[in-house]
Amino acid sequence: MTFLNPTDSLRNLTSAMGKKEKFSYINVPKSSIVALSKNSENPFPANFAKNIISSLKNNDKRIMKAISHTLVSDIENGRHFKIGLNKNFEYYYSNVFEYFYLNNKDAYNSVIDFYIRNTPKVIVTLHDKKLAQRHFGFDTHIINIPYNNYHEKLDSVYAQLAEMEKEVDYCLLDCGVFGLALMTKMWDNLNMSIIDTGKTLSLSKAAFHNSTNER
Repeated sequence: MTFLNPTDSLRNLTSAMGKKEKFSYINVPKSSIVALSKNSENPFPANFAKNIISSLKNNDKRIMKAISHTLVSDIENGRHFKIGLNKNFEYYYSNVFEYFYLNNKDAYNSVIDFYIRNTPKVIVTLHDKKLAQRHFGFDTHIINIPYNNYHEKLDSVYAQLAEMEKEVDYCLLDCGVFGLALMTKMWDNLNMSIIDTGKTLSLSKAAFHNSTNER
């Protein structure tokens, strides 16, 4: 298998952003793989798990699956083959936005400013509207999901996204494993690219509070 480093992952991602063809960059949290296990103490509801597996099994070359290095050996050994993580595919560095936010803020800001801030977009987020718009642009459409019972919100969030299809080019995901479950129906039916931004809003929120407290 091929596991791209952060720099190559970002390079390929920005290349996709520069084209007009639909694409998806989606994080695959290890916790989601654990929860899919038959022996999981906290399994997902059946329909939610079904949507996650459908996302994982989609091998369209325009879908960039981002994994943590802790999953590499399991995938190479064929442990997750049945749920769609095949060792013969290329995988991206997980949470690449978080990586550059923490390690190369200039590069991160350049990507946001050049490719995202002025592109019509919606964000599915656990955070409030003020934080999301301050970070990604004040014209960002917002769809909030709750921290609790989010498993039940797939259909309602998808319906809101479908209404915005002609208004936006990007759907940003700031919602953890919910985004992975949401992706399959979005990819099959909506003409918008999908970008999982990881926990960058949480990092931005913490940085904002720290700077405020230092004043």
